[in-house]
Amino acid sequence: MVRMGRGMAVAVGSAAATAVALALTTVTAGAVSGGGYTPAQQHCSPTADRNDQPNSAQKGCKNFVIQVNQGHGAYARQLHLLEINTDQTPVGTSAHSGSVVLDPGQGTAYSVNYDTGQGKTVDFGTVSYPLDVLSWVITVLTSQQPSAPPLPSAKQPQPGAPSISSTTHSSKGKLDQKSLTNLQLYMGADDNLDGGEHDAVNPNPDPTIPNRDKRVANGPSDGGALQLNTHLQGDPSNPSSLSKNVNPTDTHNPLRAADAGLGACADGVCFAADTTRRQVYKGGCRTCPDHAVYDDQNSTDWRSPNCNSGDTASQNQCGSGWNKGGSASGPITQPYNERGAFYTDPGVMIYEDPDPQSSPVLPMYPICEEYVGTQGVWLCGNNVVPAPAAGAPAASAPQAAATQNSGMSAPTGSLPPLNFLLGPILQPQPAGPLPPLNGALPPLNGQLPPLNGPPPPLNGALPPLNGVLPPTNGSPLPH
Repeated sequence: MVRMGRGMAVAVGSAAATAVALALTTVTAGAVSGGGYTPAQQHCSPTADRNDQPNSAQKGCKNFVIQVNQGHGAYARQLHLLEINTDQTPVGTSAHSGSVVLDPGQGTAYSVNYDTGQGKTVDFGTVSYPLDVLSWVITVLTSQQPSAPPLPSAKQPQPGAPSISSTTHSSKGKLDQKSLTNLQLYMGADDNLDGGEHDAVNPNPDPTIPNRDKRVANGPSDGGALQLNTHLQGDPSNPSSLSKNVNPTDTHNPLRAADAGLGACADGVCFAADTTRRQVYKGGCRTCPDHAVYDDQNSTDWRSPNCNSGDTASQNQCGSGWNKGGSASGPITQPYNERGAFYTDPGVMIYEDPDPQSSPVLPMYPICEEYVGTQGVWLCGNNVVPAPAAGAPAASAPQAAATQNSGMSAPTGSLPPLNFLLGPILQPQPAGPLPPLNGALPPLNGQLPPLNGPPPPLNGALPPLNGVLPPTNGSPLPH
């Protein structure tokens, strides 16, 4: 059986706040390579869920958050107007505590802290258990060897004393007056919600090499997010400056006034929908070219399917010889150092998680990656339908002047070619001379008088010239 510890689960608690928070994780939870999830935005260090310390819970670390942020720049520089969260828990413990924090940006933040008292709840793993069953079915069908189906690991309820309190604390957050339209709605979750799971990289798997795998750690093996960001460009009082907010010729970021992204994964199988190009993972290779997540099909033999961060032993099954008839023994830093930066693009995509921490769930590895969006259509790493062609050349100076004189603001860049929309109707004609017109026009014989001889008389064709010129009486005009 494939180890399924990385799938997200929902713990059934008694408190409404916890139930709502956990229910939302079925939408957003997934691999760390999805939706723009970062441990920092969960208030966690990259090693908060390390697999060698399952009974720990890092103070302040959250396994689920909903945030409303304001301001320009990275998360740490923004004002966190509102946050609803649940606390990270040790293994075998369900999410049961958290807080609601309000910070109006006046120097003081207000918190309501809660604990449902239900540290141990019934947990059937609403995502991980179905995947266990799916993996079992595929394994039985492919191996033709019957085996017992997996059973859910139900934890017995262990009631505790619920509590609620309120506190205030100082805050350095300030409203960014220069970026009032820069807002973010963020919802992030990770698989610590699955009964306190700890399956991130152990930074010290080899005592003889301190912090050997520390640089691989980037939070839990699974985590995901949904986010909506607004960042209006230009001055509303100057309508012509607002043209910067949309650029249809930029296939990586056509809508610049806002962006939205969703990332979700279950044990190495990822889904994403995005409106912009967004980095979802960055490995240790600094010279590797950037990759689209859906264009990784030809390079997903970079690590053994048994390589993951579920435990220290699996971290050492990441050697490069696994697919060359050799041993899979080797540190997880090996595939990490073969990974560069990976990005989503505007569109919808399914892809294999590029993070070596993830554990491939299906016997078929890698999966057939798919994408439909501004970069065309991709199937199993092949571009089967190309992206729209580049835009037409920009308008010439006279054309630009005419546009300005008409009272309309000139668009930024050029529009996409119409032949992409109208097909062969507007296809460019081949260069060279025009084809002969034989038979294309009727013959002209008989339609015009012969040119030999004098032209036909003009009687009645022109008005008489009497009075315009003096009579000549047959003699030449005087000089």
